[in-house]
Amino acid sequence: MLTKTIKSVITVLVLVLTGCSSYIEAPEESQVIGLATPVTLEYGETEIITADYFISHSLIDSVIAPEGLQAQLAEDKSTITLTGNLEAPLDLLHIWAEGFSYDLLVKKSVKKEVTICYEPDSEVSSVKLKGEMNNWNPNAAILEKNGDVWETTMLVNEGVYQYVLVVDGVEIPDPANPNTVSNGMGGTNSVLTVGDIEAEKPSLVTYDYSGPSVYLKTDFPENTIVLWNNFELETQHQDKFVSFELPANASFMERSHIRAWTYAENGKLSNDVLIPLHNGQILSNPDRLNRHDYHTWNMYFVLIDRFKDGNPSNTKKVDDPDIHPKSNYYGGDFAGITQKIQDGYFEEMGVNTLWLSPITLNPEGAYGLWDKGGVTTKFSGYHGYWPISSSKLDYRFGTEEEFRELLDVAHQNEMSVILDYVANHVHEEHLVYQNNPDWATDLYLPDGTLNTEKWDEYRLTTWFDTFMPTLDFSRPEVIETMTDSALYWVKEFDLDGFRHDATKHIQLEFWRTLTRKIKDSVTIPTGKRVFQIGETYGSRELIASYINSGMLDSQFDFNMYDTGLNTFGQGNSFEGFKTQLQESFNYYGYHNLMGYISGNHDKTRFITLTSGEVAWDEDGKLAGWTREIEYPQAFAYDRLSMFHAFNQTIPGIPVTYQGDEYGQPGANDPDNRRWMEFDESELTENEISNRNIYKKLTDLRTSELPLLYGDFKFHTVTENTLSYSRAYFENQVITVFNKSAQTEEIEVELREEFDYTNLEAHFGNDFRVENGRLYVTLPSNKFEILTL
Repeated sequence: MLTKTIKSVITVLVLVLTGCSSYIEAPEESQVIGLATPVTLEYGETEIITADYFISHSLIDSVIAPEGLQAQLAEDKSTITLTGNLEAPLDLLHIWAEGFSYDLLVKKSVKKEVTICYEPDSEVSSVKLKGEMNNWNPNAAILEKNGDVWETTMLVNEGVYQYVLVVDGVEIPDPANPNTVSNGMGGTNSVLTVGDIEAEKPSLVTYDYSGPSVYLKTDFPENTIVLWNNFELETQHQDKFVSFELPANASFMERSHIRAWTYAENGKLSNDVLIPLHNGQILSNPDRLNRHDYHTWNMYFVLIDRFKDGNPSNTKKVDDPDIHPKSNYYGGDFAGITQKIQDGYFEEMGVNTLWLSPITLNPEGAYGLWDKGGVTTKFSGYHGYWPISSSKLDYRFGTEEEFRELLDVAHQNEMSVILDYVANHVHEEHLVYQNNPDWATDLYLPDGTLNTEKWDEYRLTTWFDTFMPTLDFSRPEVIETMTDSALYWVKEFDLDGFRHDATKHIQLEFWRTLTRKIKDSVTIPTGKRVFQIGETYGSRELIASYINSGMLDSQFDFNMYDTGLNTFGQGNSFEGFKTQLQESFNYYGYHNLMGYISGNHDKTRFITLTSGEVAWDEDGKLAGWTREIEYPQAFAYDRLSMFHAFNQTIPGIPVTYQGDEYGQPGANDPDNRRWMEFDESELTENEISNRNIYKKLTDLRTSELPLLYGDFKFHTVTENTLSYSRAYFENQVITVFNKSAQTEEIEVELREEFDYTNLEAHFGNDFRVENGRLYVTLPSNKFEILTL
């Protein structure tokens, strides 16, 4: 509950704001679907594509730019070009359409010019830089020789970046930079800090509501911007409080949202605030949320062939002796997934969204080759990522009727289902390639070398393998064909979204076109939203470039997975961990829908790495082929539970790879793709314990609104201990970790506005509250979650 001092200030504001809510100027039918994503200004000129935001951009009347900016609406109204220098760190761009102002948040650019120099001890002929600031592409930052020094200058956002120099083809840390960090693979990266990342950021906190009046607390109320959906609300402020009224318009909508931001005098931005409304009132009961509220999603990745065989009659292995059994079909199918929904497994685990691996038809034959460590094998397409059709179901997973039943049963059980869709490449047997071989990018580079697996240097053209042509999405006919194929799945089947494979390898225009088609063919006529999450390994700036109202809703935050792996798994400092998490907030927001994974089918299992059954610098695939990967050591289960606790308590969507809920071991592909195990008779004592902890974590996330819509505040951050809290009005959740080798008493400075009398610990660890501080005693590799 709130303290008396704060309530007295609020009482004064209530006297000013008493009365019924009033209507604001907003249309009954919005031209913008969902919440318009903020625009971060580029260095110089920024172009906004109006069709990304507006259903009918031709209806735009005019644009009013904030102070310091000039806005130019194109004659055909397809773009708005912003120039100048935004005076405030945050402001609103007012776009008028049909007599209403749609208010779009714009953020000032924080890019700075950075020069990197290298002075070699001996003669060298080539120096390049590859790192997070250039998507690990050395050809994007070639140093020029200036006397005895090699140097390059680039524009980089404020933040922290890992990088290495590539000197005559050899990667080395920057010898002039003493700041380094483990790269998680036995090597070292240099760390570059741009701007003052330690400068204090202002906070913006949900505090109270009374009738139509809502109160937020901040040190900078006069700088606060509040939107209802995409329309500005009038605010009042007194002392450290900003207040506003919920508009009467909201009472006609089951779900709408309040968003708010502020900034400090030093130019630093606050966290954002997101408040869901239910029929125009603050949502205070999580039972009123449903599967269409994406912030409630708890996602589970099902690799279909390795999950459960519910219909043995469709099991058909590729008949080729060159395929090792581990690389052939096991028999998992739609029927097996449906059975596990019906028997309550997913409900018991607390997951409400299934991500299904690809279901399109894959080849009948054997392809690829592994020939290392005395093991030689080819592969089948059991995983689904080698499509020979983009619109036919693979009969080995089941029939169309079985797939429809899976979707129906999932929805009856309040579960959403998203489909893994492969657009970037096709198998060489695919008719798209057979009929149009010129639609593929070149397999060979100008120097005659193969253009395969060059993920960063040639990310828009590289092939995954010689039998998998990458499509050339610079061609409009390729975009048109492949977006139609994707659209087919959400028009023909009641799917809730897509997981898009290899997102960064496809031009932005494909995603823009697909999203537009989904809006026109599904969302506008039916009202159904289609969620899209992408897969991009790269810098946060690259990842974020695919996320906006006209493209994807989300991507996986692989940078935080790598950070979590190295911190919870390998023992890296929580101080660097905090920096990386803050970087994600800076790019994606504090109420993002990014996917935070426990692992996936392309990585050695977390629990196997941290236990040491596979070394950090070891080839995980080779390990899986050449020896039996044993059960992990006991401490590794505790570390996996810490990782789960982190994913389940931060903003975003937790994503659990099948088997990680109990700690299935495994080296890399295909050893990380073993049969799922469900019954306790199949699990070890440690696995049962871990699964029970996982269930408790997912239950907390579902039942505690702060874990879905709360703010985020760091408290204790040391090398081995971490605590943070999330608060949503009078509810608060505090999460505490100890990854040291001994028991620690962790001190947490509490928020002064809360009464902690009824604080509850959910994992049985001792705690006490004294003089405004919380003290939690945690054994080694343990965590605690406390709720108020």
